[in-house]
Amino acid sequence: MKTLIIYFTMSGRTKKTAEAIGSALTDHEVSFLALQLTGKFVEKIKKLDKFENNDYSAVESELSTLDASKYDLIIIGMPTYGNFPPKVFNEILRRMGNLNGKMIISFNTARFSGGKCLDYMKEQIKEIGGKVIDHFKFRKLFWIGTKKAIQFGKRVNENVKS
Repeated sequence: MKTLIIYFTMSGRTKKTAEAIGSALTDHEVSFLALQLTGKFVEKIKKLDKFENNDYSAVESELSTLDASKYDLIIIGMPTYGNFPPKVFNEILRRMGNLNGKMIISFNTARFSGGKCLDYMKEQIKEIGGKVIDHFKFRKLFWIGTKKAIQFGKRVNENVKS
């Protein structure tokens, strides 16, 4: 099964989680689309702020390669900022277009609750025709680790077959 894991990260927590999930998908042909802000913290915040004005130039080279049609399963991972994913999440969905029942798994990383973020992601995916077949919230105040992400990936590997 061809699987695309799309994630956005600023600090590396969501990247670490996405890669751990991907490592457990041994029955899948996994590709990654990584949207990562680089630079010093203040520079990253300035780039993130530009997303609010629909300026995705910091991640445009990656976004321009997005082609959801080539994949059977898409896994989307986002950090949580104020109970919502960053605005680039909506841009990813916009560029994927109508998903026509395509299988989607969503996950978020959060230092605190993050529950509303995951609900928001699921609703937005459904609005463009995606079929959310699973979701997971990875929450940890400091070091996020990979144990739960690998377990989640194994669950996906066992339950989602072509």
